[in-house]
Amino acid sequence: MASNWLQKGLQGVESIVQSATQPGVGNTLRKERLRAAIRSLRMLERSCESKGDLGTVLSRLLHVQVQLLEAFRTGGPTKQDMPELLYQVEEVLTVWTWIYRNPQCSFDSCSFALRSALRDFALEHFTGLDNDRYLHSLRERLETAGRKCEDPFIFSVLFEVTYIILDTHLRQAVGLFGKGKWAMAMSMLKGREAELDSFAETEEKRVTKGVGEAAYAMWGMGDYYIPEKAMMLKREYEIQSSVCRATQLLHVGDLNFQQSMTCDPDDMMAYALLAQDDYRAALVHIMGQDVETEGAVLARLARFHAKLLKLPVVAHQLYLRAIQLAATLAPVLPRGQWYNDCVQAVQAYRDALQAEDLKKWEAIRQPILEKLSDQIKKLNDAKSKSNLEFSKFIFAEWPPKTEGPTEVPIDPEDPTQISKKAFLKVIQRYHVDKNQDKGDEWRVMSEEISKALTARYNVMKGM
Repeated sequence: MASNWLQKGLQGVESIVQSATQPGVGNTLRKERLRAAIRSLRMLERSCESKGDLGTVLSRLLHVQVQLLEAFRTGGPTKQDMPELLYQVEEVLTVWTWIYRNPQCSFDSCSFALRSALRDFALEHFTGLDNDRYLHSLRERLETAGRKCEDPFIFSVLFEVTYIILDTHLRQAVGLFGKGKWAMAMSMLKGREAELDSFAETEEKRVTKGVGEAAYAMWGMGDYYIPEKAMMLKREYEIQSSVCRATQLLHVGDLNFQQSMTCDPDDMMAYALLAQDDYRAALVHIMGQDVETEGAVLARLARFHAKLLKLPVVAHQLYLRAIQLAATLAPVLPRGQWYNDCVQAVQAYRDALQAEDLKKWEAIRQPILEKLSDQIKKLNDAKSKSNLEFSKFIFAEWPPKTEGPTEVPIDPEDPTQISKKAFLKVIQRYHVDKNQDKGDEWRVMSEEISKALTARYNVMKGM
C-alpha cells in the first residue's frame, strides 16, 4: 500500500498523463505533457523512503516512459529526435533493470509494456533516422542493460539488433560488389570478422539460456526466430568474402595474362606463370562457394591452357567443367560472358576433332571407293527401279549386317508398293552410325547405299 503523500503525487501524475492522451491532443503537445509526468515521477522517486514506494513509482514511471516512446514512434522520429530518443531508451532500460531485479513490483504489467516498446524500436525501420547509427547506439545501451539484469528478452532483442546491423553491412557489401567496387566490399566484410565470431558465440548463449521459438512467440517476435541464424549469416559473409577475393585475383590474373600476350617473348613465360598462380589461387578461394565465380575462374584457366600453354585437351576439360558447373544453376543461365565463351570453345574443339576425323576417314575412303567402283556402278545403274524393287535389289546384293528382318518390309494393303515408314526402316539398316564397326569397305558401301536411299526418301516426302 503506497503512502498517502505518494498516492496524492501519483494522482497528480495520472491527471497529466490523461491530459496527454485525450483525443485531439497533437503529438508535440502529447510528448511535452508526458515529459512533465516523467519529471514529476522522478521527483517522487527521490522522496521515496521504502522499497515498496520506490517500486510503485518506478513501475508507473516505466509505463509513462513507454507512452513517450510510443509518441515518438507514431510521429515518425527524425534525426533531431535521435539524441532524446536514445536517452529515453536508456532511461527505460535503467528503470527496467531495477524492476527486473525486484519482481515483486508489478512485474507482469511492466514486462509487457517494456517488451512492446523495445520490440518496436529495435526491429522497426524508421526512414527519418540514420538507422545504422541509431542501431549501433541502441545496441550499446542494450549491452549495458543485459550485463546488469540478465533478462532473456533484453538478450534476445540485443541479438536481433546485432543481426540487423551485420545483415545491413552484408547487403551494403553486396551492393558495392555489384557496382564493381569489390576491394571496398572485401574491406567492409573483413572488418566484421571479429564481430561475427562474437555474434556466433552469442547465439550459443541464446540456446544455453533456453530462449527458443516459444519465447519469441510469447514476446511478439515469432517472425524473427530462425535456428542457427548467426551461423547462416556468418556463412553468407564467408561466401561473399571468397567471391570478392577470387574476383580480385581474377582481375590481377587477367592483367598478367594480357601482359603475357603482348610483352616481349623473353618476358612472356614470367607473366604467364603469374597469371596461372593468380587463377589457381582464385580457384582455391572460390571452390564450392559460388557457382558463377567458380565458373569464371575455370574459364580463365581453360583460356590460359589453350592460348599460352597450347594444351587444347586440358583446356577442353576445364571448359567442360565450367559448363557442367553452370548446369547446377538450371533453369537459370549464368550471367557472365564466361559461360558463352565456354560453350563456344567446347563447340569449336568438337568441330575441330570432327574435321580431323573426317579428314582421316577421307584419306582411307578414297582408295576403297576405287576398289568398290564396280559395285557402286551397279548401285547407280539400278536407280531406274521402283522404290520397292530398288530396296529388294539392295537387300539381295548387299544384305544388311545390322539386326532386323532379312526381307524388305511389304505393305500388306498394296504389295506392289513400299510405304514411307517401311522405306525409312530400310534406310536405318544401312545408316552410317550403325555400320561403322563392320569394316571399312562395308562402311563405305553402306554410305553409298544410304545416300541413294535417302535421295529416294526425300522424293517420297516431296522435298
